[in-house]
Amino acid sequence: MKREDKRSKKTIKAIQDALLKILTDMNLSDVRIVELCRLADINRTTFYLHFESASQVLASIREQIVERIFDSYNGNSFLYTLEHPLEFLNICTDVISSYDGFENFVRHSAEAAYFLEKLKKSFAERAFAEFKNENPERNDCAFFIIDFMTAGILDVFIVWLRSKQDIPLSAIFDRCAKLFVACHEALIAI
Repeated sequence: MKREDKRSKKTIKAIQDALLKILTDMNLSDVRIVELCRLADINRTTFYLHFESASQVLASIREQIVERIFDSYNGNSFLYTLEHPLEFLNICTDVISSYDGFENFVRHSAEAAYFLEKLKKSFAERAFAEFKNENPERNDCAFFIIDFMTAGILDVFIVWLRSKQDIPLSAIFDRCAKLFVACHEALIAI
């Protein structure tokens, strides 16, 4: 992505949402830029001002999700999110649901599994970098705890997205609260 003014952000969002919709029916390798542009209601020149390929659009979604979630901490540390996992998950839900078609993408796309694995990895790496920045004296075992937590949180969230959502997400994570406390204690003990 190159430009970031208000109009560019709106265009980028339209491209991202269009790609998510297209990916519910086809593989990333089959996406034609012409069709993506038609669905996003832009021309190809506009597309190429912002992206080089459809795979770059998908990568931008992943990067934005991680960035927006971390920006939503409102100055709180990563450890704060471990102490308040439901607040963190509500932020995740708000960010993810801001992408039209994301739920259908997760439920129906052949690309979703790979995308979500990369999302979990990106998130864990960012969380660890933030943790290390706040706790430089702590050892690298913290990465494994953070990776375990982020993968677990995101896996449960993904399974919930794919479900009928009969059980409120808050009820699920209320029951998982002891795990968060244990992981938080393990991080502090390192």
